Amino acid sequence: MQLRLVGSIQATHERCAKLCEPRPAPTVDSGLPRGERLRGARWGPGVAGALLAVRRQHLRSGRSARSQAVETLFQSGKAATRSAQADPLCWLEELETPAVRSWVEAQNARSLSQLGDPRHSPLWPRLCETETTDTEADPLRKLPQATEIGGYFYDFWSDASHVRGVWRRTSLESFLTASPVWEVVLDLDELCRAEGESYVWRGFDVEAVQEPPERAMLLLSRGGQDAFVAREFDLTRRAFVEEAEGGFVVPEGKSVVSFCSRDVLLVSGDFGPGTLTNAGYPRCVRVWRRGTRLTSSPLLFEGDAHDHVVFGYVPSKALQVVQRSLNFHAAEWYLREGDGLERPLQKLLVPQDAELSIFKDLLVLHLRSDFQHFPQGAVLVQGAAKALAGGEWQLLWAPERDQHQRSSTLRKLVATRSFLVLQILDLTLQGQLLVFQHDEATQQWRQHWSSSGDDSLVSLSVRAVSCRSDGLWLGRAGFRQPPALFYAEDIAQWKDGNWHWLFEGGGARLVRRLPQLYEAAPVEEMRLEARSADGTLVPFTCLRPRNCGEAPPTLVYAYGGFGIPLLPNYNASIGAAWLERGGQYIEANLRGGGEFGPAWERAGRGALGRLKVYEDLEAVADELVARGLAAPGDLALMGRSNGGLLVANALVREVRGARGARRFRAFVAEVPLTDMRHYHTWLAGHSWLEEYGDPEQKWEELRQISAYHLAQELQARESEDPRALRVLFTTSTRDDRVHPCHARKMVKLLQSLQLPNLQTFLYESQEGGHGGAASIGERALLRTLEYEFLWQSLTS
Repeated sequence: MQLRLVGSIQATHERCAKLCEPRPAPTVDSGLPRGERLRGARWGPGVAGALLAVRRQHLRSGRSARSQAVETLFQSGKAATRSAQADPLCWLEELETPAVRSWVEAQNARSLSQLGDPRHSPLWPRLCETETTDTEADPLRKLPQATEIGGYFYDFWSDASHVRGVWRRTSLESFLTASPVWEVVLDLDELCRAEGESYVWRGFDVEAVQEPPERAMLLLSRGGQDAFVAREFDLTRRAFVEEAEGGFVVPEGKSVVSFCSRDVLLVSGDFGPGTLTNAGYPRCVRVWRRGTRLTSSPLLFEGDAHDHVVFGYVPSKALQVVQRSLNFHAAEWYLREGDGLERPLQKLLVPQDAELSIFKDLLVLHLRSDFQHFPQGAVLVQGAAKALAGGEWQLLWAPERDQHQRSSTLRKLVATRSFLVLQILDLTLQGQLLVFQHDEATQQWRQHWSSSGDDSLVSLSVRAVSCRSDGLWLGRAGFRQPPALFYAEDIAQWKDGNWHWLFEGGGARLVRRLPQLYEAAPVEEMRLEARSADGTLVPFTCLRPRNCGEAPPTLVYAYGGFGIPLLPNYNASIGAAWLERGGQYIEANLRGGGEFGPAWERAGRGALGRLKVYEDLEAVADELVARGLAAPGDLALMGRSNGGLLVANALVREVRGARGARRFRAFVAEVPLTDMRHYHTWLAGHSWLEEYGDPEQKWEELRQISAYHLAQELQARESEDPRALRVLFTTSTRDDRVHPCHARKMVKLLQSLQLPNLQTFLYESQEGGHGGAASIGERALLRTLEYEFLWQSLTS
């Protein structure tokens, strides 16, 4: 269940997606300076992507630094493991005991010794140029982007000179030039040196009720984990407001903060025992007034321990909102009109699986199931007062469908001063823009402008320039097309046109374009389909150099879950590490993803749904072989988080010889899940029960996708292919979303089986959280290790 704040800036959802990989459909933005916090996103175990501000108490290196809540959670996880089933590897569930630390260091040394130190690879400096700290498929990544706050345009930027990054600002006029003049607001590298910390930027929340805003809450994570500390910052002085000066400082945790006024915050966080959900997220919302203690502040709302997360925020002076997420796919909303905190909250009567966006006093509802006489996937609109009174919603848009559970879907919702802009993905994943304007005479919304995309495989980015204008930032990027940023000053002037007119005929002005970072000219792209075991057609994209031969080394990337879509994206690292070498790259749009609407996503939920996802993957591999594009047993597979669970299961199915001949020979599983018997007892795992299923109730089903338990039954088998399977698991000690024990235990188990046809490796980073790396250099190092491992595995 998601709530999307149309009155927040684009960066809110982009940042949340990066951190928690929430359901990416649809992001919402109006250019209001609400910072980069999230508004009602879903949290997946991996991409993403999500209430940025809901972060679990951070796990420090030493036991003394852990919060009581974290200790309790880890203890419950260990107890569940030992009581439910004898597990001799449960000692790897500890974060950093001497035994665990020694074992991890030995594994890292073994991997670097046998696979090669990535710092000695010529690929590493290339990837330092192509990589980014952004783990999401942002079409404009590696280009400066701007968020308007009080007349300035802010951007967070990191590069080789600013490893941790700088928060900077400029004017609109300067930003639109080829060489903007930036004023540094905060240098994160300098802050880290001064305070002896390894901060990673997690965004900000701005005092939007003051115009122009003068204060912000900056969100800083130690080591890149989800948990962060929130500190008040004076935008005028460009300095922190220290606690001794009366400044707000929210202790480290997975919190949500929102300004009610200059001196009042809504805070959802860890206030002591009994204030977190079983998933480790906040379930209490407090009203914190300056000069008082946070833990004794008045309680605004309290949820249940079984909820996913509860948080509050203030989208405008006239509206306060509390979202109670019951689970990953369902939520309730409570609204209060007026600018005070005295009136009671009113429950909004809408489907719990819908997604809610807010623009001023306007509510926009994206349906995930049928509601009244409106179909699932439709977008509805209504005023807050009428919606609370039970008034009927107005239909804004309804999707198209085909016979394979696929439909067009809302990707993003943007609000400017006078318009609502819908970014739609059609059944071919082409972008479409629909612009709506409110007719004051009829009190209805009418379509002002629309245009379909061209035939190229590109992704579109849409952001409001400011809440006080009708301008838009537009971005385009494709597999072979570097990101380009465009500026449309006033969409009220748009007339009937097409994609060519919009981007090349004067509808929008080119601001800047990223140069080619790999040799893309020889690469061709194909959009293909495979027929899964139950007859469902599964789309996938194939990128390959022309004249590369019939069966080049082939890398498949897939995710298949949590409504996360895989869309056309300029991935220069894949270009440099794989395509330039003559390799072939595949992105598979498996069921469970967010590419084709609610039914496509629901088809991949639960253990039985995940089995269909795995069959989708195998169908894609078989189709590649059948078309002569790849050789049987000569494919590599890569996935992260939930995609790492897919990789681990694909590995087990290969070793067992499931469903015929060998398909994959090399595997990389980043920050994966593997133990589905106990996943819900560690860190954020309890919040994924609706996605995977409850092991306490459906263990026999879940056991079919629990790679860790399935691997315990593996035995050596004869194979016509004498080449060994090779797998690399990567994780992070500071991952406070998916516990590193998932990767550790899987590696220890596979190595202990001593299967003659399987080579297993582990690399565990100290920092980086669920992203696996805390800086561009660290990420480039990890990617170099992974791509070199896969290439050597297929070509040696």
